[in-house]
Amino acid sequence: MKKTNLIKVLLVALIFVTISCKKETVTTTEVKTTFNFDEAKAAIEAAGQTFVIAINKGDSTTVANCYTTDAKMMGPNEKSIIGRPAIKKLFGSWIKSGMPTFTMKTVEIWGNENLMAAEEEWAFSDKDGKILDSGKSIELFKMENGKWRMFRDCYNSDMPIPSK
Repeated sequence: MKKTNLIKVLLVALIFVTISCKKETVTTTEVKTTFNFDEAKAAIEAAGQTFVIAINKGDSTTVANCYTTDAKMMGPNEKSIIGRPAIKKLFGSWIKSGMPTFTMKTVEIWGNENLMAAEEEWAFSDKDGKILDSGKSIELFKMENGKWRMFRDCYNSDMPIPSK
């Protein structure tokens, strides 16, 4: 009897050891990447420079590609411009009407892997460097097709509204 009980105990123990040592099978190939704030910040600063260069070259396609497909531009004294095609059309009309030189300076960038924000100061100047308009903006960025692109763009002028 003792030998039979010992064999049963050893058999049960062997089964438990086998079950507990079984390797888990990974069924997904999902890879979680770590968010790097400095890399995101550098990408947003580079996107800002691309935006400025494209405006000054008169390239409305590149300007529009700085925005997400579902972007919204919220400027002063007008309804929001929604979507990349509408934003391209707006910039195209501004460029055709003769845009002054555009400059933009990043004040601060903050956020996380889901949404980044940039505070900017901007100005338009004539060919002699005289400031025609200046102001500030807040842009929200989200990742689209592997790039940080403007998702929301809200801006206004520091200049007073002209009186009639």
